[in-house]
Order: sequence, then structure tokens, then C-alpha cells
Amino acid sequence: MISTVSRWGNSLGVRIPKEIAESSGIAEGDKIEITKASDGSIIMQRQKKKKTDLKAFGLLHDYANPELIPLEKNAFGRAMEEKYGKDKQNVH
Repeated sequence: MISTVSRWGNSLGVRIPKEIAESSGIAEGDKIEITKASDGSIIMQRQKKKKTDLKAFGLLHDYANPELIPLEKNAFGRAMEEKYGKDKQNVH
């Protein structure tokens, strides 16, 4: 596919065709890493999304002691109850 280089402020921009964006998993707002190869070609890669603390917790949770998981699941409810009282347990 051929795309045209256009001026965008002080920079140059290239539109990514819909088919390529979809097949590459690129969406509006994604960060793209642009590098130049030794042969002069340009390489664009979608930057891998960083795991949030919650996702990191989920990864650690996979290796948790199965006997402790029921206690962990109840910990949030107990903390909310302590902070807001029993009738406010479902506050988000």
C-alpha cells in the first residue's frame, strides 16, 4: 500500500491505512516507536502497553497460595466495611 507524506506542524506525518492498523492492532491514541534500520528503511512498531499495578497484581495472583485466595477475595469487602460501614460495602 502506498501512503503520502504530509506536513503536520513542524513534523511530517503518514496516514496508516485502516486495514494495516486493524491487522496490526493499532488504535487511536496508541504510542508508536519509530526507528531507522541500517539500510535506511523506517520501522514503526506499536509500543507495548505497560502493565498497570492491577494487572501486575493479577500476574502475581496467578502464583498465590490457593489456600489464601478466599481470604484475599474477602479482604476488599472487609476494608470497605471498615472504612464506610457495612451498609456502604458496594461503594465504588
